Amino acid sequence: MEKAHTAEHILMASIKRIVPQASAIKVVHDEKGNTLYLRAPKLDWDIIAEAVKAANRVIDEGREVKEWFFENLEEAKKAIPNLRSYDERISGRVRVIEVEGYDYSACTRKHVSNTKECGCIFVTGFSKTGEDLYQIRFEVGEKAKEYAAETIALHMKVSEALGASQKTVLQTAINLKQEVEDLRRRSAHLTRLILEQLEPEEVCGIKLYTALYKEMERKTIMDYAGETTAKGKSVVLLVDKQKDAFFVLSRSKDLAFDCGALLKDVLRSFGGRGGGRPEFASGSAPLEVAEQALTALKGRVLETLLKV
Repeated sequence: MEKAHTAEHILMASIKRIVPQASAIKVVHDEKGNTLYLRAPKLDWDIIAEAVKAANRVIDEGREVKEWFFENLEEAKKAIPNLRSYDERISGRVRVIEVEGYDYSACTRKHVSNTKECGCIFVTGFSKTGEDLYQIRFEVGEKAKEYAAETIALHMKVSEALGASQKTVLQTAINLKQEVEDLRRRSAHLTRLILEQLEPEEVCGIKLYTALYKEMERKTIMDYAGETTAKGKSVVLLVDKQKDAFFVLSRSKDLAFDCGALLKDVLRSFGGRGGGRPEFASGSAPLEVAEQALTALKGRVLETLLKV
């Protein structure tokens, strides 16, 4: 833990040189790895990359790690104006850890005596946890080297899979993501147009919408089912065939049967599964039983409606 904690001091100091308003909140070292929690107005991969490079330079320089003691925090700050400290947690005598000429931080934990002992540091991920709050996950020493090697290998594989160079892989991925989003929007639009052509059959004054489709946009199917039955006195039973058969069963609130229980019961008999709320349910089954399962579901729905 001494290596990881000392490396964290260096990383945080490096971040603070780039983002002066940044401040550490806490650090956790456990079996899952190492996590630095901090407050900053902005943090991104460019900032992290620069901070990691700076931190590893300090580690390689073999700077001495020293400790200083002061009677209280006020004295420590007078002696060291650029001291990093979490004031709310400090009382009484103060121990300051210095990374020779690079960082001064009030800290009670154990540290190495020379930065070279850390080996190296590598950030494995970061995420925003709140307004101006972030967590950075990192490894040090051999684990950091292993993770770096695996990450580089993965980067190369992704570049090859996308047919892009290292310099263009990010923009290529962004372009592909945009294309996928555009295709999804078009698919949703076409799905909506097709669904709006669906004509219901009347069963005891209740509109029953039933259809079997192929390669439709499934979220749009669910949205349509919910919107249609919200109008009252209606049931929607739709199936979409892709790699599997996807089922949606929805009914208006003025009807009494349980969509979740009905769908679960029928699909289970066809090797599928499903469930949901009394008014809305979805599920899936093997592609080859799509038609039979739809017929069985429609039969059960009709039985229920005829009893109304």
